[in-house]
Amino acid sequence: MPVITLMSPNAGPGRPALAKIAEAVTGLLGISPQHCWVTWQRLDADAVHRPEWNRPAGHPCAPIGFITCKASYPRETVGRLLRLLRDELSALLGVPGDEVYLVVRRAVPGELLIRGDVWAGDEPAPEPASA
Repeated sequence: MPVITLMSPNAGPGRPALAKIAEAVTGLLGISPQHCWVTWQRLDADAVHRPEWNRPAGHPCAPIGFITCKASYPRETVGRLLRLLRDELSALLGVPGDEVYLVVRRAVPGELLIRGDVWAGDEPAPEPASA
């Protein structure tokens, strides 16, 4: 259930591009495509400070972003998710991957409302069947 918020002084890449990002994320996580949301917030250039964003008009700015996901995702999976988003954004926006800044915010059981109820945590994975 990642919620991805991307911000930049540039206009967003459009709904189809954001849907492509969501598709890549849900593919990596093995979840339903309906369980990922991606938003783009265009920031007023006079209301931000990031040295990499001090560019002439027409030069794309790499976004900063926040990814909210369940605390139950393993650290290795989150690392793959961060690298996937970096690569997708770099290719999509034509920006250097090392300028994409992303941070994960973990949603913990009892502090997330999802599909109408407070998430109590994921069920433990079932034990493999004995042969």
